[in-house]
Amino acid sequence: MDHIELKELYKNTFNAVSDGYGHSAMRFFSETPNQVSSFLNLRGDEHVIDVATGTGYVALAIAKYLPDGQVTGIDFSEGMLTQAIKNKNELGIQNVTFVEMDMQAIDYKDNNFDIAVSAFSIFFVEDMEKQLIHIASKVKAGGTVLITTFFDNAFTPLFNLFINRLENYGIEVPSIAWKRVATKEQCTSLFKEAGLQNIQCKQKDFGYYLKDVSDWWYIIWNGGFRGLVNQLSKNDFIKFKKEHLAEIKEFASDKGIWLEMGVLYTLGEKKYNNTN
Repeated sequence: MDHIELKELYKNTFNAVSDGYGHSAMRFFSETPNQVSSFLNLRGDEHVIDVATGTGYVALAIAKYLPDGQVTGIDFSEGMLTQAIKNKNELGIQNVTFVEMDMQAIDYKDNNFDIAVSAFSIFFVEDMEKQLIHIASKVKAGGTVLITTFFDNAFTPLFNLFINRLENYGIEVPSIAWKRVATKEQCTSLFKEAGLQNIQCKQKDFGYYLKDVSDWWYIIWNGGFRGLVNQLSKNDFIKFKKEHLAEIKEFASDKGIWLEMGVLYTLGEKKYNNTN
């Protein structure tokens, strides 16, 4: 699968799963943005770009701290943006604009924003250094760039069982994209390679109990994993689901099934002599 096919797979998957991000089983998407603002030291008048905004959780969380500022959220998925606009309207937040745009071709002038953030997205791009440089180019000198990524232990051991069983069914599983920036060392190195300075990387834990195996299947079906499952034949799909959920059930306790969810917040400052 080349990068064009993979990109199309991601886009189709996110369009398909966009209406599922509000479920409690996937609450890491709604809870992790609350930490973003605490790292940004906001004055309240900044113009922030949220790259690959998805359903807008990060953009909307930041906007609450910008009484005199604004957030522009971009994403290439129409489905995700539809949900982002819905979330914006439900919250009554006015200082956020959502725009359909590919994060690999951000169509804003350089040095335009005070801050750039991007949650759980950088790893979907093959050349992460190039992508981070591209994002940083849209930020003013001295401005901040912040990304969030999953820590190395996220989803374990449930995810490992999922991948192993898929491979047993002959499904070609691409290299696990988020594993490329799943440690503090990897994230810090990426920011250094992109020419950013004053780099910080903080780990936060957001693990929680899933009520039962149906919650785990909800994550699979309404997250980035659906595209892999959809490659199964109808008969194999039924068999796979039964077998996989049986092995996941083995991890159940009276509290539910524990979902490990470590998140890394990495931020850096754009150099004043940065010519990118």
